[in-house]
Formats: sequence, structure tokens, C-alpha cells
Amino acid sequence: MQSRRINWRRYLRKRSITIARPASISGWKEKRRLFFEPDGAAATKRFYTGLPESELIMAICVKKRRLGHLRIITTLAKVGRVSRVAELFNVTQPAISKQLGELEQLLGAPVVVRSGRRVVLTPTGEVLLKYGRQVLYNLEAAQRELEQLREGGVGHLKIDAVATTMPTQVAKAVVRLRQRAPALTITLTEATTDTLFPAVRDGNLDIVISRTRIDRTMEEFGALEERLISKDPLVIVCSSLHQLAGRKSLRWVDLSPYTWILPPDGSAIHDGLMRLYKKHSLRSGVGTITANSIAVLPTLLANSQLLGLMPRAYVVDLVDRTLLAILPLTFSRTAQEVRAVWRRENENPAVRLLLQSLSGELGIESA
Repeated sequence: MQSRRINWRRYLRKRSITIARPASISGWKEKRRLFFEPDGAAATKRFYTGLPESELIMAICVKKRRLGHLRIITTLAKVGRVSRVAELFNVTQPAISKQLGELEQLLGAPVVVRSGRRVVLTPTGEVLLKYGRQVLYNLEAAQRELEQLREGGVGHLKIDAVATTMPTQVAKAVVRLRQRAPALTITLTEATTDTLFPAVRDGNLDIVISRTRIDRTMEEFGALEERLISKDPLVIVCSSLHQLAGRKSLRWVDLSPYTWILPPDGSAIHDGLMRLYKKHSLRSGVGTITANSIAVLPTLLANSQLLGLMPRAYVVDLVDRTLLAILPLTFSRTAQEVRAVWRRENENPAVRLLLQSLSGELGIESA
């Protein structure tokens, strides 16, 4: 049977892949060899300098059905051990090592190097990780949209938030969002800032509500966007029957004899509170309670001599009911701002709807 002749120029153009014409290569047959044959992968990277890195990763991995390699690299970057990757993929460790070897052969360069008992990515591996995340995210987004079309739904929105924003800003915004999109499926999860930003960067979440700004020192800077949605200061609270309740003025040293309910380690509020401990020699450690859920704080505080931090918007009703009291001390002013953070390339239309719902907190229109 005679093989069908392929028009490679048309093949590449249909897939929106533009290849620069290198002076050292002439003819489409040679270009085809470099682009599609296994031994031509390294030459592709040397000669096709006009091909963007993200398209190069797509060309090498997708055209050769190597998406599994991208998933291995992204997982390895998180866990740092081949044995752990094998466990997560439910395969043997030699199988993962073999696929890493195939990937290095395709790229013509090592992608990992051993560092003690862990493996770390080489510069080539870092490039693959950066653009590989984009490839996997785009494919997963396409899969979600296809599933939505097939099921006749309007989408799914995954929201993660720090505990101090969930019962106030997030809950109110979700109520408004449901009025606009009643068929939208929504997943709400609480977590700390140190896990939220990497998760939204990697495309595991759609949007994050946090009290931490993105700055240039963060690894996620450049991949994420943020918007101020509310100003809700954190206040120091105690039982209305507490020994300090009702005092018109206090010094930080007055809090020293009392035990605190602490936010979880890894949260921005926990770090801010630890700085206060150090600055004012406050009591910490022995007898403290660590709680990630804000829902347990009113009961714990109302029936003890404990101190805690809570958002003013949440605690006002409890103060009016004389269950809790706000102490006249100011916590960090930087923690007053509540921000929405999302991946710059996220095209989920539900994100825009949520941003519009969140903007109601400041009475502004979403751009």
C-alpha cells in the first residue's frame, strides 16, 4: 500500500506553529527530519531559534505523545524524589527513571540532577517545567470546557481562601455569584497562604482570597494577578467576661500573662503575630491552641481567658450580643487588605463573574 504524502508546510500552519527559516538548513525534507524524528530533537532546539520555548515544548512533547513526561516533571518538582513520583503514579521507580531518560534523549540535554537524596531540575528542566505547566493547564482547561458542553452545564469554579476571609467576603460573594449563575458548580476550601499561591499558579485552583500581597520576591510573581476587594482589619478579641474586657486603653505588655489561640503555622497572620511576640515579649508556646477554622474561635474565646485574632466584619455581631469584646490595640495594618489572586492565563469565565461579585465589597466595578 502506497503511503500518503504529507504536506508538512500545511500541517504546521494548521497547528499555528511558525518556524523560523535557519540559514544552515534548506528544504522541507530536512526540516521534517529535524522536527519529527527522534534523533532530530536536539538539532531542532539548536537550529529553530525562532520557535518560542512554549511551542517547542508542545512540539516535542505533544507531537510525540509525551504528555506523561510533562506530568512527571511537574510532580518531581513538587516532591523532589523519583520514588515518591513512582508511588503517586502507581508505577515502579525504574519506569519513572526510564521516562526521564527518554525525555532527556528527546531534548538532547539532562533535565534532572541528583542533590543528596533528592533530585533537582537543571536549567533545561526548569524551562520544561515553566512551559510544561502552561501546556498541562491549557489541556485541562480544554477538557473542562468539553465536559461542560457535553453535560450542558455552565462550568466549575474552585475557590480557596484563608480562614479569616471565608465566612465574610467569600461567603457574601458566593451568594451574589449564585444569583447570577445558579447552575455553576462551586468548590470552597480553606488553606494557608504558603500553599495557596503555588496551587493557583499551577492551575490547581481558579482563584484565591488572601490577606497577603504578591511581591517580586515570590516565585509566583509574574504568573499571577491580584485585585483589592475589601478592607477588613483583624482585631484582638476575648470573652466579654475576660479580665481585660472593657478597658479603654491597653499596652501590649498587659497581654503577656494570657494565652492565645494561634493561626496555623505558614499563614501570614501567624507570622505577623510571631513578630509581635518577639517585639513585645508576649507569652507563646505553652498552653496555646492552634486553630485553622475560624468557626471554633467564638466558643473557645467566650468560655475562657484566651485571646485571639478575628476579622472585624465577622466579630461585630458577636460583640453586639455581648459574647466577645474587642481590645483597644491595633494589629498589623498590612493585614487589613483582602485580595483576590488568580492565574493570569486563566480563561475560566466564572473567575470574572466572581471578581465582579467580590468587587461589591468595595462598591467598585470589575474591569
